[in-house]
Amino acid sequence: MLQQKVLLLVGVLALLTSCNNNPATTETVQATTHTTMEQKEKSATGAIMLIVRIKTNLSKEELLKRAHEREPQFAALPGLLQKYYIELGPQEYGGVYIWDSMESLAEYRASELAATIPKAYEATAPPSVELVNILFSLRD
Repeated sequence: MLQQKVLLLVGVLALLTSCNNNPATTETVQATTHTTMEQKEKSATGAIMLIVRIKTNLSKEELLKRAHEREPQFAALPGLLQKYYIELGPQEYGGVYIWDSMESLAEYRASELAATIPKAYEATAPPSVELVNILFSLRD
């Protein structure tokens, strides 16, 4: 069972790194998990957090406009429990996605919606991506 879960994680990481040579659509993967293999075994059926960071020359107003236009597409994604739109600094924004499973995350990563993020926000550098297992939450 653990071996299947590790293979699934490797598959998701492969999805994250598969791309063409265009730097605007290439994603830099920082697949840093803050858990041990034992913790992954315990949390593999729980929620997964995906953190995506992008740098852009868009104004905050334009970025928010585009994010709101795309919001219904994200709201309709099966398995996406929550998405937080975040500001990280000057012209650096991101999304924090909470997924119900690695399977839902993998389906999203293979989707056209995921592939269009760099173009939609006119990323000036490849987005960075981090996967984190959620062990438990303070509130339900």
